[in-house]
Amino acid sequence: MSSEDNIYRKLQQHLDKIFPVGFPEASSGVDIRLLQQFFTLEDAKIALHLSNKLEPLDQIRNRIIDAGLSDANLEEILDKLTQKGAILGFKKGEIKFYSGATWAVGISENQVDKDITKEFAEDAREYDFNFYFKEWYKPDTPSQMRTIPIEKSLTPEHHVATYDTIWQLIEDCEGPFAVLNCGCRQMRDITNHSCTRWDIRETCIMLRGTAKMDIANGIGRQITKEEALEILQRGEEEGMILQPENSQSPNYICCCCGCCCRILGMAKQFSRPADFFQSNYYVEVNPELCEGCGTCVTRCHLDARTLIDNVSTVNLDHCIGCGNCVVTCEAKATILKKHEKEFVPPENTRDLYKQIMLKKNEQN
Repeated sequence: MSSEDNIYRKLQQHLDKIFPVGFPEASSGVDIRLLQQFFTLEDAKIALHLSNKLEPLDQIRNRIIDAGLSDANLEEILDKLTQKGAILGFKKGEIKFYSGATWAVGISENQVDKDITKEFAEDAREYDFNFYFKEWYKPDTPSQMRTIPIEKSLTPEHHVATYDTIWQLIEDCEGPFAVLNCGCRQMRDITNHSCTRWDIRETCIMLRGTAKMDIANGIGRQITKEEALEILQRGEEEGMILQPENSQSPNYICCCCGCCCRILGMAKQFSRPADFFQSNYYVEVNPELCEGCGTCVTRCHLDARTLIDNVSTVNLDHCIGCGNCVVTCEAKATILKKHEKEFVPPENTRDLYKQIMLKKNEQN
């Protein structure tokens, strides 16, 4: 291994270690190719000294000097890496803060509206679907995202908690709000596999501090609470799966489809994808009412619905309780049921990542 390759390998190992959801090594070398697209050799040496928490520039400068690296252009380098989406950067008052960035949700999503090349899109997909999916989805480990059923699939007897109601999550948020183009759909566009479900690209809602950072860095468009609700309502109407961050006060909500979303796509690499989703609901079918129209089959993003002898069935190993098949079942043969044991998401992002890191440390 050359000295240059060794620096990038150290950066891969650093990112893999410091984040709850790491950046695992890829036997094909695609992990190194991805890092080389964002970091020069000098950038990589500096990034080795960034932590997983936003820190003031002066604190980082002291660490860089202690490591024997030049700090002459440090602020300029960190600003450039922030613009690339390779790290996180934020200015509060007159003080700049920076941190490393995880792969997802992080570096890959930060490429929204940048010059996404076909090479990057193909490398990202190779990495996600051959290596990263086992890092994102680990047994007995909270996922970064969860599934909320669409509103029309819920009925009063469900006794829905506030964190399982998408409208309540928005209402409880004081803002700010931002909307981003979907990075998953943009990367599928560049590789000529455009979305078959939705022609809209501005579908990712950012909230709170994440919205503030994305607006400041120019990758998010500030919107009102009412506009956020309109986008989510349109997503429901189009049959998207609503996936907020897995906390009671999420920083983002995505409107996802099975043909583009890397999170859903990675889940389908497993034989029992439902095991990895924090969802409180599942679907049940009454075969006596089913008319065999097949609408539920085309609506399902996780391949959970099948027609057998002209009667719809549900594979609970794949069903994540999104409710999309419920609202279009004119025969009322499909209903949403609640799991006996209710999943309560972590209170906030910090608690979520603490839980993931704890599981990571236990498994290592």
